[in-house]
Amino acid sequence: MTYPIKPWAAACRRPIQAALLFGAAFLAAGCATKLDTFPDTGKVVERGDYLERKPLPDLTDYQEAAQRRVRDLLSQPLTLSAAMEIAMLNTPSLQRHYQTYQVWDEDLVAEIGAAARQETDPTSTAMDWVGARLALMKSVNTVYRYDFPKEYFGVAEDFIDVGEEVRKAYFEAVAAEQIQSMLEQSATATQAAAELANAQYKAGTASRRAQSLQLMAHAEVVKELAAAKLEAVATREALNRLLVLWGEEAAWKAPERLPDVPAERPAYEKLEEYALEHRFDALDERKSWALWHTAADVRSEVRENYAALLIKYDLAKYQKDVVVPLSDAVLGETQKEYNGMLMGVYELIDDTRGQIEAGKDYVESIRDFWIAQAELSQAVGGTLPSKEQAQ
Repeated sequence: MTYPIKPWAAACRRPIQAALLFGAAFLAAGCATKLDTFPDTGKVVERGDYLERKPLPDLTDYQEAAQRRVRDLLSQPLTLSAAMEIAMLNTPSLQRHYQTYQVWDEDLVAEIGAAARQETDPTSTAMDWVGARLALMKSVNTVYRYDFPKEYFGVAEDFIDVGEEVRKAYFEAVAAEQIQSMLEQSATATQAAAELANAQYKAGTASRRAQSLQLMAHAEVVKELAAAKLEAVATREALNRLLVLWGEEAAWKAPERLPDVPAERPAYEKLEEYALEHRFDALDERKSWALWHTAADVRSEVRENYAALLIKYDLAKYQKDVVVPLSDAVLGETQKEYNGMLMGVYELIDDTRGQIEAGKDYVESIRDFWIAQAELSQAVGGTLPSKEQAQ
């Protein structure tokens, strides 16, 4: 059965058909826009000047309060708690949640700051959960709305993801600067050895081979130091991007060293069950057959990340309790023999380098442990359980 076309419908179709025919002709012609018709630099600059003359919108109360708080946090060496707080304040994806739930004001900044000041463990700050709960405060009052669970999971997961990224980037940045400092000490030692070898060679008391060996040793440390400087810049800028810092803010000062690993080996007896009760994907599929597949994945990820945490903890402890003391003992004995003129300056410098290398390896092992902890925390749902919860 056909239907007659109304006069008004036909009238509407004619301009649409004309536009389509024009578009087809435009494409068939290989696009009419050519280099000679493309806006030139003068027009682009003119447009840019116009946009610059337009007044920028005033900062909101939230933005002004956040900027003040960030400046205050960056006035001292950057702690993990401070980095997490800045991320909660500055990250655009999280700010959109604050705007959506109408908590985009200076009171929110004050509440996040108050929660951060209560943090007692600088290595396991929970600012991501604080931010998520503050953002969802209004929705808690409508807990019986049918879409609230999915809404809660979606919002909270954004905060948890940012938290994991910031933790890992923070430990990488601080470790990179600490390692750079150690290699600078090593370069100073090898440079002294190289200069001494040059002087001895010129004086005829050292062979060309001995001189070349010291110069080669120094060259290797110089290359290693250059790589360490590049790593320090890269990790710092990665954290700056996460925290949305630029200008003077990007020149924050890192603490002198990473926090040490815990005195006791981490132990969680029921971590898989805990993860199934706390991970968003497991909770979201709790009434679905897909839960079986999700639960298997969750359990596997938890086992893998927990094993990595324990291995990296054991390695860090071994480095601290065995390797570093041995390197200290070697250097101490070398110093005694050097003072007694039983050993030369080159051996002393080599053992000094060995001590620095042992310390560098220890810093890397600490970094790897804290990153592993952040990854395990993410694998179980965003925060590790207390001892009571995991038993």
